[in-house]
Amino acid sequence: MTKKWWSAALLGAAAVLTTACGSGTPPPPAAAAAREATPLDLSGVVLLQHSEQTGLDDVVFADPVTGAAKTTLSLPGYDTSLTRFDGPATKLDLVSPDGQYATLETDDGVDVFTLNAADRRYERTGSVPAPERSMSEETAKFRNPRFGPSGSKLYFDDGKAVYSVDYRQLGQPVKEAGIVPSGSSDQHVEDWWLGAQGEVLTWRDVRHAGDGLAYLTDSSGGIAYAVYEEPGATYQFVTALDTKTVLMSAVTGSDEHGVLMRLTLDGAAPQLTKLVDRSEPSIAKVAAAPDKSTVLYQTDQGEWFASPVTPGAIARPALGQLPSTGTLSERRLVGWT
Repeated sequence: MTKKWWSAALLGAAAVLTTACGSGTPPPPAAAAAREATPLDLSGVVLLQHSEQTGLDDVVFADPVTGAAKTTLSLPGYDTSLTRFDGPATKLDLVSPDGQYATLETDDGVDVFTLNAADRRYERTGSVPAPERSMSEETAKFRNPRFGPSGSKLYFDDGKAVYSVDYRQLGQPVKEAGIVPSGSSDQHVEDWWLGAQGEVLTWRDVRHAGDGLAYLTDSSGGIAYAVYEEPGATYQFVTALDTKTVLMSAVTGSDEHGVLMRLTLDGAAPQLTKLVDRSEPSIAKVAAAPDKSTVLYQTDQGEWFASPVTPGAIARPALGQLPSTGTLSERRLVGWT
């Protein structure tokens, strides 16, 4: 009788332990959903889009083929700059290399935001302190923020010099380099640029080739930024295809209406090859694919086209599922990642 009682007791205890420690009780639905949540897709064409619902800006990552929005992240603010996104397209003007941080230029200066993935939004973490000025100097603010291609630096300028801070923990800005005028009268020419290793490039170290090419090189010696001017036209840097070849877009002059061009510097004089000839309406912004094989461009009427970067390329309509907007300022092409 005693043996039977102990056997039953042991079996009952085992059953209780199995129920408590085994797979008998499933986790709450909310916990299971959170555990299985799909990671945010932060790849594709990067857009800064004004939200009609909030009056603020959203960061949109769109499918580069269809234009369908894959991820939309709200920002508690909006960019007040009129010209910051007129330059070469790089997502680093808006989001950090890993997408975990974002930045805007506001009326007060430079704001920094951290990604809240669970709520699908960026949250403001702080503002970069305003530049110090003596009593006799004019007041100024920081502008043109841009994340470094690696590390944790955020760069910006005050019109006189380029500075940086650690965007993970904002502190007092550190001066990186003084700004040297480019000598060009074209407003599209950048005052400074970043090399592949985060080095600040200014026109102090400009190089020239042929009659119209002015360019800056990074620490590897490759072309990192360039401007090409010829009688009747100015071409803006889009991206470097390799150390000697860059893709450029006409921004002023006779070729302003839609010319994309490859420029190769192999010797004393640059070699030019037009990819997409004149078209109406004119090109407003160009972004290159991460593998540099294709470019996407937005016209000044909000239309989208894609083109290979090879000679004889034909531009075709793109991003068909991206809803149209009233003006270019409502949706800005930032880059492609």
